[in-house]
Amino acid sequence: MAADLSPPSVRAARETVPWATLVLAGVALAAFVWPDAAGLLVYERDRVVAGEWWRLWTANLVHFGGSHLGWNLLVFVPTGIWAERIAPGRTRLMLALTPGLIGIALLAFEPALARYAGLSGMAAGTLALLVFLQLRARNADRLFWCGVLALLAVKIGAEAFLGRALFAHFAGTDIRPVPLAHLAGVAGAAVVCFTRRPRPI
Repeated sequence: MAADLSPPSVRAARETVPWATLVLAGVALAAFVWPDAAGLLVYERDRVVAGEWWRLWTANLVHFGGSHLGWNLLVFVPTGIWAERIAPGRTRLMLALTPGLIGIALLAFEPALARYAGLSGMAAGTLALLVFLQLRARNADRLFWCGVLALLAVKIGAEAFLGRALFAHFAGTDIRPVPLAHLAGVAGAAVVCFTRRPRPI
């Protein structure tokens, strides 16, 4: 059997099981098929204020239809797996803290928002974390990763301007994207990435 001559960081990334990303994706899928999930887990401002604080975190795992879930998982799963393989500790910390950060941001700065659900803020956060990690790596293609970050910013800005999602489709016409949730996800990624010096990738 040939010896693995890859750098230690590359070998570690190959061996890391991205369990946190996979668990969150699995819970989101389970919530989608659970009939009572929306009633118990969706962010509803009145219920949060009344003391149902868990909704600040669990709202990120519930979705308004298959298109909503599918597009969110399409971004969240590959970026989360990639980020977790190269920086497992920081990625898992972000996945644990950012859902609550998103919920708190909505409660504090979106007083007119009655309901919210979806992984889109977390998907934006995992993509941003992956970009930040790559930009801090020694041999990063900085132009490419800056382009990815710019595209994320354009998407968030376009949805804020248009008042509708660019990709996902919803059964209800009253459902709109919440750019603050995406910005909070990116902010969570930035805090986790830049408050500790990452190991070279």
